[in-house]
Amino acid sequence: MLKIVNAISKWMAIKLDLDDEKKDVIAYGMFAFFQSIFCILLVIIVGFIFHVLVEAVIISFSIAILRKSSGGIHASTPGICAIVGTLVPIICSLIIKNINITLYVVIFFGVIAFLISYMLVYKLAPVDSIKKPIKNTKKRLKLKRKSIITISVYLVLVILNLIAYYIWESYDLMVYSLCICSGMLWQVFTLTKIGHLLLSKVDDFLSNIISYEACEKR
Repeated sequence: MLKIVNAISKWMAIKLDLDDEKKDVIAYGMFAFFQSIFCILLVIIVGFIFHVLVEAVIISFSIAILRKSSGGIHASTPGICAIVGTLVPIICSLIIKNINITLYVVIFFGVIAFLISYMLVYKLAPVDSIKKPIKNTKKRLKLKRKSIITISVYLVLVILNLIAYYIWESYDLMVYSLCICSGMLWQVFTLTKIGHLLLSKVDDFLSNIISYEACEKR
């Protein structure tokens, strides 16, 4: 995929008479776009196989939307990013799908999830990376506000879901509420030092497996 992106960005740079810096910006944007599409398709396919399609998509989007402003640890390769980005929503969906959910469980879990999320985002967000540090104070404040607004939107969605459940008694609405809370909670967990440590270990483990498989093929 990287070769295709580089070829397209190079062609566009020639056609539009762009310098190398602008060409790199185009290449990065295109790669991020195609990577996102690939990850979404992967979640949809695996979610469909395990009969948790809707749940996995909700969790995946809950993570991705909040991550855009709150930041977090990055995987060492796009492949590992795709694997983790698929495993987390699928595992969370399977757990949610196979537990006995009641209104009290959703309310209890939701209150804890939102309290933790507001606290961690206020304290830690945005979490930048070594390659792309956020040094501008105004930008950091803007991203923190966006993160808080995103969590607030999630809160409204969960409340509306619970009101709708009270009216129509649709079990799925409680499931979807837990999915939103789970995705949000996972994302704020990745902002913490423990989250960084855990994901680093997972990254190393997957890197070793991929390296071993590559050596075996040779």
